[in-house]
Amino acid sequence: MATSYEFHTRDPDKLSDSEVLAAAHERVEAYLAFLRSERLGNDVIDVSELPCSKVSLENSIRLVIATEPRKPVRRRLASAGLTLAQFQPDVGARVSIEPAYGVNPKTSHSSARAFSRFDTALERMEKDIDRLRKLFVQSEAMAERRFEQQNMGPPFKEDGTYAWYGHH
Repeated sequence: MATSYEFHTRDPDKLSDSEVLAAAHERVEAYLAFLRSERLGNDVIDVSELPCSKVSLENSIRLVIATEPRKPVRRRLASAGLTLAQFQPDVGARVSIEPAYGVNPKTSHSSARAFSRFDTALERMEKDIDRLRKLFVQSEAMAERRFEQQNMGPPFKEDGTYAWYGHH
């Protein structure tokens, strides 16, 4: 079996389907371990902190969801995948979101300028959540169709002819 290093150094166009799936599982496992160690809460974090590229993680999570037969596992993967929205470009140091219980008029103008980068990240995060939710719902629907079809029976009719769509 190839190691993670081998997957990343080989030409991705030459990987077999099983190697692509194994690499996706490795990326997802690395991301889940990262989430357990980092305890994101509601923080906004720079995308550079991710264990691999955000696009690669999105695609890996989608693939793992689409090939996972267990519905509860797919749901947990989608929930974990939504946390990718908290990773945005140009955030810099990790920003913790905490409620403000009052505004000091003397500092509110300078604070407004300081938070413009943060506001941009929050807007991107909101759009990312919607986009990711749609992607993961599509992946789950693919898995549902795939595993429902497998439970419909063999692709052959009783008279021995083939049903191309996989069921009677």
